[in-house]
Amino acid sequence: MSIRVIPFDFVRPVLVGVLVAGCQSDGGSLAPSNAPVTFTVANSLIAPVTILIDGAPYALLDRGASSSLTVSSRSEWLVWTSAKPKDANGVLIPDDIGEIRVSLAGINRTLEIANVIQDQPYITAGVFNDTDVPVSIGVFNGSTVECAGALPAAANGKTGFVQIGYYRLSTTTEVRAYHDPLHCTGSYVYWPSSVLVSFAPKTGLLSLIMESAP
Repeated sequence: MSIRVIPFDFVRPVLVGVLVAGCQSDGGSLAPSNAPVTFTVANSLIAPVTILIDGAPYALLDRGASSSLTVSSRSEWLVWTSAKPKDANGVLIPDDIGEIRVSLAGINRTLEIANVIQDQPYITAGVFNDTDVPVSIGVFNGSTVECAGALPAAANGKTGFVQIGYYRLSTTTEVRAYHDPLHCTGSYVYWPSSVLVSFAPKTGLLSLIMESAP
Protein backbone atom coordinates (compact mmCIF):
# COMPACT_ATOMS: atom_id res chain seq x y z
CA MET A 1 0.00 0.00 0.00
CA SER A 2 1.34 3.39 -0.94
CA ILE A 3 -0.63 6.48 -0.12
CA ARG A 4 0.23 9.92 1.10
CA VAL A 5 -1.30 13.25 1.96
CA ILE A 6 -0.04 16.60 0.75
CA PRO A 7 -0.94 20.17 1.78
CA PHE A 8 -3.56 21.82 -0.40
CA ASP A 9 -3.67 25.58 -0.91
CA PHE A 10 -6.88 26.50 -2.69
CA VAL A 11 -7.17 29.89 -4.33
CA ARG A 12 -10.04 30.75 -6.62
CA PRO A 13 -12.02 33.88 -7.55
CA VAL A 14 -15.29 34.08 -5.68
CA LEU A 15 -18.85 34.69 -6.77
CA VAL A 16 -21.66 36.18 -4.76
CA GLY A 17 -25.19 36.03 -6.10
CA VAL A 18 -28.10 37.59 -4.25
CA LEU A 19 -31.29 35.86 -5.32
CA VAL A 20 -33.92 37.90 -3.48
CA ALA A 21 -33.77 41.43 -2.14
CA GLY A 22 -33.35 41.50 1.61
CA CYS A 23 -36.04 44.03 2.52
CA GLN A 24 -38.40 46.00 0.34
CA SER A 25 -40.80 48.81 1.13
CA ASP A 26 -43.51 50.68 -0.72
CA GLY A 27 -41.57 53.93 -0.41
CA GLY A 28 -42.70 54.74 3.12
CA SER A 29 -40.67 54.30 6.26
CA LEU A 30 -40.46 50.87 7.87
CA ALA A 31 -42.23 50.36 11.16
CA PRO A 32 -39.86 49.76 14.08
CA SER A 33 -41.17 46.20 14.46
CA ASN A 34 -40.08 45.45 10.89
CA ALA A 35 -36.76 47.29 10.90
CA PRO A 36 -34.11 45.76 8.61
CA VAL A 37 -31.29 43.74 10.16
CA THR A 38 -27.94 43.53 8.38
CA PHE A 39 -25.22 40.95 8.97
CA THR A 40 -22.38 39.30 7.05
CA VAL A 41 -22.28 35.67 5.92
CA ALA A 42 -18.86 34.23 5.02
CA ASN A 43 -18.51 30.87 3.27
CA SER A 44 -15.21 29.21 4.18
CA LEU A 45 -16.11 25.88 2.54
CA ILE A 46 -14.79 24.89 -0.89
CA ALA A 47 -18.38 24.11 -1.94
CA PRO A 48 -20.85 26.86 -2.88
CA VAL A 49 -23.71 27.24 -0.41
CA THR A 50 -27.34 28.21 -0.90
CA ILE A 51 -28.95 30.39 1.77
CA LEU A 52 -32.66 30.48 2.55
CA ILE A 53 -34.43 32.89 4.89
CA ASP A 54 -37.57 31.41 6.47
CA GLY A 55 -37.73 28.85 3.66
CA ALA A 56 -37.31 31.27 0.74
CA PRO A 57 -34.16 31.21 -1.45
CA TYR A 58 -32.15 34.32 -0.63
CA ALA A 59 -28.51 34.13 -1.71
CA LEU A 60 -25.85 31.94 -3.28
CA LEU A 61 -22.28 32.19 -2.00
CA ASP A 62 -19.44 30.65 -3.98
CA ARG A 63 -16.49 29.03 -2.24
CA GLY A 64 -14.57 31.53 -0.14
CA ALA A 65 -17.13 34.30 -0.69
CA SER A 66 -18.73 36.63 1.82
CA SER A 67 -21.64 39.02 1.53
CA SER A 68 -23.65 41.48 3.59
CA LEU A 69 -27.31 40.40 3.86
CA THR A 70 -30.26 42.47 4.99
CA VAL A 71 -33.43 40.83 6.28
CA SER A 72 -36.55 41.86 8.15
CA SER A 73 -36.32 41.81 11.93
CA ARG A 74 -39.37 39.55 11.79
CA SER A 75 -37.37 36.83 10.02
CA GLU A 76 -36.54 33.85 12.21
CA TRP A 77 -34.39 31.25 10.48
CA LEU A 78 -31.45 31.10 8.10
CA VAL A 79 -30.95 27.71 6.47
CA TRP A 80 -27.88 26.86 4.41
CA THR A 81 -26.88 23.81 2.44
CA SER A 82 -23.75 22.99 0.45
CA ALA A 83 -23.60 22.06 -3.23
CA LYS A 84 -22.79 18.42 -3.96
CA PRO A 85 -20.02 17.58 -6.47
CA LYS A 86 -20.22 15.01 -9.29
CA ASP A 87 -17.73 12.23 -10.04
CA ALA A 88 -16.12 11.41 -13.39
CA ASN A 89 -19.25 9.50 -14.43
CA GLY A 90 -21.51 12.48 -13.74
CA VAL A 91 -23.01 10.83 -10.65
CA LEU A 92 -23.93 13.21 -7.83
CA ILE A 93 -21.77 12.54 -4.75
CA PRO A 94 -23.79 12.59 -1.52
CA ASP A 95 -22.26 13.77 1.72
CA ASP A 96 -23.08 14.22 5.40
CA ILE A 97 -24.03 17.92 5.37
CA GLY A 98 -27.77 18.37 5.05
CA GLU A 99 -29.76 21.54 5.73
CA ILE A 100 -28.22 23.52 8.60
CA ARG A 101 -30.65 25.77 10.53
CA VAL A 102 -29.38 28.87 12.28
CA SER A 103 -31.53 31.19 14.39
CA LEU A 104 -31.22 34.73 13.07
CA ALA A 105 -31.54 36.01 16.63
CA GLY A 106 -28.29 34.21 17.47
CA ILE A 107 -26.21 35.82 14.69
CA ASN A 108 -24.00 38.58 16.04
CA ARG A 109 -22.90 40.62 13.00
CA THR A 110 -21.17 37.70 11.22
CA LEU A 111 -22.09 34.11 10.43
CA GLU A 112 -19.12 32.04 9.27
CA ILE A 113 -19.92 28.83 7.43
CA ALA A 114 -17.01 26.46 8.04
CA ASN A 115 -16.29 22.74 8.30
CA VAL A 116 -16.93 22.51 12.06
CA ILE A 117 -20.69 22.45 12.62
CA GLN A 118 -22.02 22.25 16.17
CA ASP A 119 -18.59 21.01 17.33
CA GLN A 120 -18.55 18.23 14.69
CA PRO A 121 -15.73 18.48 12.11
CA TYR A 122 -16.40 17.55 8.49
CA ILE A 123 -13.74 16.84 5.88
CA THR A 124 -13.59 16.84 2.10
CA ALA A 125 -10.79 15.42 -0.02
CA GLY A 126 -9.41 15.92 -3.48
CA VAL A 127 -8.15 12.42 -4.35
CA PHE A 128 -5.51 11.93 -7.05
CA ASN A 129 -4.76 8.61 -8.79
CA ASP A 130 -1.21 8.13 -10.06
CA THR A 131 -1.88 4.51 -11.16
CA ASP A 132 -3.38 3.05 -14.34
CA VAL A 133 -6.20 1.38 -12.37
CA PRO A 134 -9.59 3.09 -11.85
CA VAL A 135 -11.01 2.76 -8.34
CA SER A 136 -14.03 3.82 -6.31
CA ILE A 137 -13.66 6.04 -3.27
CA GLY A 138 -15.59 5.17 -0.12
CA VAL A 139 -15.81 6.78 3.30
CA PHE A 140 -15.93 4.34 6.22
CA ASN A 141 -17.57 5.75 9.36
CA GLY A 142 -16.69 2.90 11.74
CA SER A 143 -19.55 0.61 10.77
CA THR A 144 -20.63 1.27 7.18
CA VAL A 145 -19.12 2.54 3.93
CA GLU A 146 -20.66 5.27 1.80
CA CYS A 147 -19.51 5.43 -1.81
CA ALA A 148 -18.11 8.90 -2.46
CA GLY A 149 -17.29 8.87 -6.16
CA ALA A 150 -15.48 7.12 -9.00
CA LEU A 151 -11.76 7.90 -9.32
CA PRO A 152 -10.49 7.43 -12.89
CA ALA A 153 -7.06 6.04 -13.68
CA ALA A 154 -4.15 8.19 -14.77
CA ALA A 155 -4.08 8.38 -18.57
CA ASN A 156 -2.21 10.26 -21.28
CA GLY A 157 0.05 11.89 -18.73
CA LYS A 158 -2.89 13.18 -16.71
CA THR A 159 -3.52 12.15 -13.10
CA GLY A 160 -6.97 10.81 -12.25
CA PHE A 161 -8.94 13.02 -9.86
CA VAL A 162 -12.18 13.20 -7.91
CA GLN A 163 -13.38 15.72 -5.32
CA ILE A 164 -15.59 14.08 -2.70
CA GLY A 165 -18.21 15.82 -0.57
CA TYR A 166 -18.10 16.63 3.13
CA TYR A 167 -18.13 13.73 5.63
CA ARG A 168 -18.10 13.59 9.43
CA LEU A 169 -14.66 12.98 10.88
CA SER A 170 -14.29 10.70 13.90
CA THR A 171 -11.54 8.49 15.28
CA THR A 172 -12.83 5.60 13.12
CA THR A 173 -13.21 7.47 9.83
CA GLU A 174 -11.27 6.14 6.84
CA VAL A 175 -11.18 7.28 3.21
CA ARG A 176 -10.79 4.12 1.12
CA ALA A 177 -9.87 3.40 -2.51
CA TYR A 178 -11.53 0.15 -3.66
CA HIS A 179 -10.42 -2.13 -6.48
CA ASP A 180 -13.99 -2.22 -7.77
CA PRO A 181 -14.20 1.02 -9.80
CA LEU A 182 -17.91 1.61 -9.14
CA HIS A 183 -19.32 -0.13 -6.07
CA CYS A 184 -16.84 0.29 -3.18
CA THR A 185 -16.29 -3.44 -2.73
CA GLY A 186 -13.32 -5.81 -2.73
CA SER A 187 -9.76 -5.04 -1.70
CA TYR A 188 -8.83 -1.47 -0.83
CA VAL A 189 -6.12 0.89 0.37
CA TYR A 190 -7.02 3.59 2.83
CA TRP A 191 -6.15 6.80 4.60
CA PRO A 192 -6.83 6.48 8.37
CA SER A 193 -8.27 9.16 10.65
CA SER A 194 -4.76 9.91 11.93
CA VAL A 195 -4.01 11.26 8.44
CA LEU A 196 -7.40 12.87 7.88
CA VAL A 197 -7.07 15.12 10.94
CA SER A 198 -4.54 17.19 9.00
CA PHE A 199 -7.36 18.94 7.11
CA ALA A 200 -7.05 22.63 6.33
CA PRO A 201 -8.72 24.89 8.92
CA LYS A 202 -12.25 26.12 8.08
CA THR A 203 -12.36 24.49 4.62
CA GLY A 204 -11.86 20.95 5.96
CA LEU A 205 -9.90 20.21 2.79
CA LEU A 206 -7.38 17.40 2.28
CA SER A 207 -5.41 16.39 -0.79
CA LEU A 208 -4.79 12.62 -1.01
CA ILE A 209 -2.65 10.74 -3.53
CA MET A 210 -2.96 7.04 -4.43
CA GLU A 211 0.40 5.82 -5.73
CA SER A 212 -0.31 2.07 -5.84
CA ALA A 213 -3.55 0.26 -6.67
CA PRO A 214 -5.44 -1.97 -4.21
